Amino acid sequence: MAKKAYFIGLAGKTMAPLAKAFRDWGWEVSGSDQEKIYPPVTDYLKKNKILCQKGYRPDNLSFVPDLIVVGRSALIVDSQNPEYLKAKTLGCPVLSYPEVLQKYLLKKNSVVVAGTYGKTTLTALIAWILLKAGLNPSYMIGGVPLNMADGVKITDSSWSVVEGDETPALWENDPPKFMYYQPKFLLLTATKWDHPEIFKTAKDYQQAFVNLARLLPADGLLVYNWENVEKEIVQTAAGRKISYSFDNQQADWLVKDFSFLPEKTVFKIQGKGKELQLKTTLLGKHNLENICGAVALALEIGIEEKAILSAVQTFKGVKTRLEFLGKFGGRYLFWDFAQHPEKVKGSLEALRERFPSQKIISVFDPSMTGLKYSESLDWYQEAFAKANQVIVSKVSFIKKVGKENRVSGKDIVSAIAKTQPQVFYEPLDEKIIKWLLEKTKQDDIIVFMSSGGLRFTRLIEDTINELKEPKN
Repeated sequence: MAKKAYFIGLAGKTMAPLAKAFRDWGWEVSGSDQEKIYPPVTDYLKKNKILCQKGYRPDNLSFVPDLIVVGRSALIVDSQNPEYLKAKTLGCPVLSYPEVLQKYLLKKNSVVVAGTYGKTTLTALIAWILLKAGLNPSYMIGGVPLNMADGVKITDSSWSVVEGDETPALWENDPPKFMYYQPKFLLLTATKWDHPEIFKTAKDYQQAFVNLARLLPADGLLVYNWENVEKEIVQTAAGRKISYSFDNQQADWLVKDFSFLPEKTVFKIQGKGKELQLKTTLLGKHNLENICGAVALALEIGIEEKAILSAVQTFKGVKTRLEFLGKFGGRYLFWDFAQHPEKVKGSLEALRERFPSQKIISVFDPSMTGLKYSESLDWYQEAFAKANQVIVSKVSFIKKVGKENRVSGKDIVSAIAKTQPQVFYEPLDEKIIKWLLEKTKQDDIIVFMSSGGLRFTRLIEDTINELKEPKN
């Protein structure tokens, strides 16, 4: 008889593919989430025939499964979640998401990718390299990889690749998720302060990565970004240490001789007496640096160059990571997950490199929790400098931030305006669409910068529909 797994918070962006991974592994899976859940997750669950009860109720658990998986979102909504309280009485294992990965997905050769930004793309690329090399890894990618069917897969290989998030496992005082992932090989992209709602100071944030680096065994490997990872963290790690950079000659591996062509970028990666000629369809210098980190790690763990070259050339990226949506009404539309201003900066620089003379309009949705705190206002310096126009969409508040410390749309506009004066706040989506229809023209670039959510997804869809069918 098949084992049964039940997921509380099933409609999460990583919970749903984890449930499918268990289903593909031979388990019976089901779960629950809030009353209001929306596409694309609902479409994903329906397509894969995974039952999701709407609303958290004790009677949803009228049976005793072999495993209950609890998503953090289910307890953020209600710390006294009635279904979670019922689960604790059933006598079966009740595990957080990272605990489940630790028990069922992690392998002897555990590759963990962590850092402030870039980790989703890098995790997907490294997993793709290992797939091309025939190693059939288990993996967890915190997004939708365009090369693979799902973001989570459990295999019988001795390799795993996991995106390591620094946010708590379940409760606010829990260790970061990445502390459960037992890295043998660790890639760090950046350790620039993020999540002020969790880490009150930059030092608190960096300490989390110090603790992660301490997990590396003596025969382990740390691959780190030369400029963006604190040296204290590097010094903490045991084992080999390899650095990468876009162009810093002090790094072990760096990018050389790049050319941005209309459909691809041709470039070289150089280090340790080697030089690889590569091609990619990904945009921007920041992605060349990401690729450099992935290639450095792959070479250091013994992957053949042929597999690496093939993987980089065929890698399509991750959905909503500077994803080209199409050309509508003559305008080029992109959707980028960028929320942290440092990531915003990299994405806009990438678009400016590809479109040097065209007008770039950024529609920025500051929905990330960390951006609700006043400390984040210092992060906007130069972030939007490469855009020609910035529109800040509706700012929502969270209860835990007191009125005196809340960040308003006006505050964000003021922070951005210090280095990009062409910025305004517009909380009404229909007015944003009207502005885009009236003020943009043929060959302009419109980039929607958001982590998603139903409202912003509809804003993008409505904009596309209006551009497709302009009103007379």
